Parts: sequence; structure tokens; C-alpha cells
Amino acid sequence: MNDAPQKKKRTWLWIVLGVFFLFIVVAVGGIIFSVAFVRQSMSVTGMSPGNADKEFEAVRAKFAGRQPFIQMIDGRPQYVSDINPTTPVTVPLKSMHVMAWDDDEGQLVTFSLPFWLLRMKSGPIRLSAYSQGWDDRGMSFRIEDLERHGPGLVLDMQERSEGRVLIWAE
Repeated sequence: MNDAPQKKKRTWLWIVLGVFFLFIVVAVGGIIFSVAFVRQSMSVTGMSPGNADKEFEAVRAKFAGRQPFIQMIDGRPQYVSDINPTTPVTVPLKSMHVMAWDDDEGQLVTFSLPFWLLRMKSGPIRLSAYSQGWDDRGMSFRIEDLERHGPGLVLDMQERSEGRVLIWAE
């Protein structure tokens, strides 16, 4: 009776558009989450050098008597030698904190990372400082080494003309 060909339905077009829209929503959500996370984890405070020194000393006082995991010796980072890998640390690490003072800007920057996020990284964490000349060799450590060291200072580095960086784990 009716010999007219039926029109093909293009459902695949709607599926592709739906998947594309889903990817866009997930990407925008990821960007918003990342920005919110960084804004919540980081603070930048303008202050005098004397007040910044008090902030650094308050953190160092929490870990009095313990050496940093990484020490600066002759301008080069070196692991501390008193880590005993057979002594288990019973306190699990919850976060890693970074405090940096910039002499030129007069600002103190603090940043915290949860330890579960650090545990997700495969391979070592690499520290480097091109301006200090130890970027070519760099310094790296594994999260397992840091957990074995336990809560305490990771690095305390001060450059007379530039500022100071203090990294610690709690």
C-alpha cells in the first residue's frame, strides 16, 4: 500500500551528544573541585619578617629534639642518617604541610595536603630548586620512607637572600 521508505531514526546522535555533555559536566565539576580544594588548602599572608620567624619557630617547637628527614649540608639536600627502618612508627601520618616565606614579597604561604592524596602517587616525590643549583641531581623520597620517619620535620631550608621553606608531616 504505502511504498515510501521509512525514515531512519538517528538515536546514535543523541547518545553521542549525551556522552559529550556528560564529559563536559564532569570536567567543569573537576575544575571547580580543584580550585576549591587549592583555595581551602592554601593561605597567603602578608606579614613582617619577625612575625614570620615566630611562625616558623612555633612549628619547629612542636618537633623539638627531632632532626628533619632531609637536611641541607653544604647547600645540598641529604637524608638524615638516624632513621631506623626496623622501628615501626605507630602514629599514622594525616597531612603534609608546607610553609614558605618570601623576603621580596613579604608574604608567608602555607599549604596542606592530605596524606591519602600523597599515598596515591606512584613513585618517589621529587624536590628540586633550580636557583640553588641542586636541580640537576634533585632530591627524591618515597612516601614509605616518610611514614617510617613518622611525624616531624621533612625539610627546613633557609636562603639568606630569598626566604625560607619548612615542610613537615603530622
